[in-house]
Amino acid sequence: MTCVICKTGTCKPGKTHFSTFVKDAFVVVKNVDALICDNCGEAYYEGPTTEYIQKQVELAYNNTEEVEVMKV
Repeated sequence: MTCVICKTGTCKPGKTHFSTFVKDAFVVVKNVDALICDNCGEAYYEGPTTEYIQKQVELAYNNTEEVEVMKV
């Protein structure tokens, strides 16, 4: 598959981290399967992975507390 962002890279299977804001929270889902562009790094998620990400984001948002983020 050719990357739709950079139009030159080829997307290959790999692992990446997915991050998003949900209302007032920042959620990261680590080590998810994706097709990743070898040129620009854009990640594409297929059906089952998208469903997994959605469930994990919901769980994280509903079951976490606010924490302080520190730069180390």
